[in-house]
Amino acid sequence: MNIIKDLFLTYKGIKYYRDTLSKTQYYDFDKTRDLQYEKIKTLLIKSFNEIKFYRDLFQSIGFDPNSDFNSLEDLDKVPILTKKVARENQSNLINPNYADTSLEFRTSGTTGDKFVSYVSENQWIVEQGIVWRHWKWAGYNFRDKMAIIRSYVPEGEDEGLWKYERMRNFMFFSAYHLNAKNSKVYLNKIKDWKPKFLRGYPSSLYILAKMAEKHQIKLAGLKGILTASETLLPHYREKIESVFGTKVFDWYGQAEATIVFTECEAHEGMHINSEYGYCELIEDSSLDKGEYKIVATNLNNYAMPLIRYDTGDIAVVEDQNKCSCGRTLPLIKSIKGRSDDFLFGDDGREIPSVNLYTMMYKFDEIVSFQFVQEKEQEVILKIEGTNITNEVLDTLRNKMLKRFGRDMKINIDTSGDFILSGEGKKNPIINRLN
Repeated sequence: MNIIKDLFLTYKGIKYYRDTLSKTQYYDFDKTRDLQYEKIKTLLIKSFNEIKFYRDLFQSIGFDPNSDFNSLEDLDKVPILTKKVARENQSNLINPNYADTSLEFRTSGTTGDKFVSYVSENQWIVEQGIVWRHWKWAGYNFRDKMAIIRSYVPEGEDEGLWKYERMRNFMFFSAYHLNAKNSKVYLNKIKDWKPKFLRGYPSSLYILAKMAEKHQIKLAGLKGILTASETLLPHYREKIESVFGTKVFDWYGQAEATIVFTECEAHEGMHINSEYGYCELIEDSSLDKGEYKIVATNLNNYAMPLIRYDTGDIAVVEDQNKCSCGRTLPLIKSIKGRSDDFLFGDDGREIPSVNLYTMMYKFDEIVSFQFVQEKEQEVILKIEGTNITNEVLDTLRNKMLKRFGRDMKINIDTSGDFILSGEGKKNPIINRLN
């Protein structure tokens, strides 16, 4: 997505927040349920009429959403969509009427197997509205200075370890190059620039906090810290908040875009964003008391609806389900899952796994992957796919060297011989140095 389109859709998202989301966060229970029912009814009918996978599925179970969906409880008639089934039917899940204008996102989830999801522009506008609402909870105002440690990778020698975006007043720092030496440079740059907010992967901000503590570098004037894309472990939160002297506002979502949970200024848990998706918390005998499987349905994405999608993540729920902030959006305590190992670069720097996922998504030839690190200054990448040429391997190797360091020994295994857990699960990141 180019910057002009991105800014335009972001503007529409901010307007959607002001016109709608700022009000719906205070809706009573029945009004929220009515809103969700109407959205799901429309989604089911469109999916039945326009998408092959759902037309075949609904016909096979004798379900006609026009007549058989009369309450939210009727959604139970639709089978839960597993990740395996979704991956096997990706092309048939796409609505051809939205294919040309939709946005593409890629994920490996927790298995390392690639999944491409398509998001309609309307859904992206809702997404940006939810982002804006979350940032407003943290006290953010447009063009407040924000230092961001995620996603950015310098391309070529001309690009440094950070870049400045004037339009939004953001400073992006490379999470790939966050080592002991660079962290001090990052911290001094951030200290001089004086941002009001930090945003990044929890693991990256945890590393930065540890180094700030070591070098006794204080970042004055911070109003809040925004985390996303990884599980915020308790010791991450404790270290980040204690060192930087401000609160963390966490975000949970997925590239599949089915549900979003966000933390408000009361910090009593995470709100389920009911306007974004319909969330089912389902009991499972394998889980501990108070833990539930997260099954979700996006209410706004007509390009590739994932109806009753098993996210693979676990919600922790306590008796308290209302927040003292006054918003009526339901509350969960925390998310359990999606906590991956670090890998280490040639100089010992810790590289967050989510950064490596971002790199791998750009290789269409690679279907599945797994990083394995058993020795210092050496990493093994196991891959399988189609048309993996020497050119692809050379490009992949160079991208890995850029991230791990030029002294890193890179071994690429194309046999598809992955390391599996006792349960048959293939973790995408295996670090045996820890």
